Amino acid sequence: MLTKYFHRYVVLLAIAILWEINTFSIFSEDAHALTFEPPTSSPAPKTTIGGGRRSNDGLCLKNRDIQPREDKTKKSLEQQLTPLLPPNKFGLTVSANPTFFAYIPKTSAIAVEFTLENQQGKGIARKTVALTTTPSIVNVQFDKNPLEVGKDYKWLVSVICETGDPEDIFSEGIIRRIIPESTLLSKLEKATVIERVSLYAKFGIWHEAIADLANLLLAQPNSPELKTSWLNLLTSSSLESIAHTPLTN
Repeated sequence: MLTKYFHRYVVLLAIAILWEINTFSIFSEDAHALTFEPPTSSPAPKTTIGGGRRSNDGLCLKNRDIQPREDKTKKSLEQQLTPLLPPNKFGLTVSANPTFFAYIPKTSAIAVEFTLENQQGKGIARKTVALTTTPSIVNVQFDKNPLEVGKDYKWLVSVICETGDPEDIFSEGIIRRIIPESTLLSKLEKATVIERVSLYAKFGIWHEAIADLANLLLAQPNSPELKTSWLNLLTSSSLESIAHTPLTN
C-alpha cells in the first residue's frame, strides 16, 4: 500500500516539475523573443514633431554656468530628455487613457511636466511628476482626458526647475488610439500577461506593450526574465542605452 502511494506521489511530483519547466521555458522564450514590430497598416501621423527648443538635456539654468546654453554638441541618449517611443516618435494605443513613459537624464530639476495636445495644437491636459532621483524613467496617465479613436495627439515632457516654471526645454511624441484587430483580440483573450506584452509588440501596439511590461517589472523587480524582456523591447526601438535606468511607479 505504501509503495502504491509513494509511486503516485512520485508521478505527481514529476508532473509538477515538468509543468514548471515547460512554463519557465515558454516564459523565457517570450522574454528572449520580445521585440517591437512597427505597424505597417497604420498611416503616418499628420502631426509633426518639432524636436524641442534649444536643448533637450533637462538641465536647469543654474547648471548652464558651466555648459553654454547653445551647446551644439550632439549628446548621447542617456543625456537627453526622451519620450519612450519607437525611433519615429510615434506610438499606437488601444486604450482611451494610455500610460506615457519618459526618460529623465541626470538633472537638478525638481519635477517634469507632461502635456497632452489635440490635433489643433491646443493643450488639453497637464500633469506634473516630482523628481526624487535622476536619471529615472517616469510615467503618467491622463485619466480625465480619454483619447478619441483615429485621432493623433502630441504629448510633451518638459523639466520644471526651482523657479517653479517649466524650462523651454522639452521633448515630444505622437500617439494615436486605434481599434485592435479581431485577430489580436482573440489571441489576447487566451494569453498570459507576458504573452499579451509579446502580442502587443508584434502587432505594433507600443503603449500597451511597454506599460504592461513595466507593471510586471515594477511588481517583480528582481525577475531576470522580465529584465531581459524589458531590455529586448527597448533595444528593438533603439532605447537600449537607457534600458537599465530605474523605473518609478
